[in-house]
Amino acid sequence: MKWMSTAQAAVVVTGRPDISKYWLQDASIATAFIWLAATDLQLGVGFGAVYHTEDAEESRKRETYVREALKIPPDRRIVAIQGLGFPAEKPKAKKC
Repeated sequence: MKWMSTAQAAVVVTGRPDISKYWLQDASIATAFIWLAATDLQLGVGFGAVYHTEDAEESRKRETYVREALKIPPDRRIVAIQGLGFPAEKPKAKKC
């Protein structure tokens, strides 16, 4: 996620499969609420998927990289990273 280097902050969203069988759903919902709260504060948000449900090897590589870089305990699954910051310019509205 090359864009992450320009983010002023980041939130790493994790889940605990040993605590809840709905860990992925819970983490996904948390990610959405973080996104909504950030945009309400007029922050820019970038989403970086880490966990990959259909490619275990890709997920392992991504999670290992993030886990080692940020010293995240092994009992957490790393779902996503959201980069946050004040955008240099307001993006154009998307066409529906």
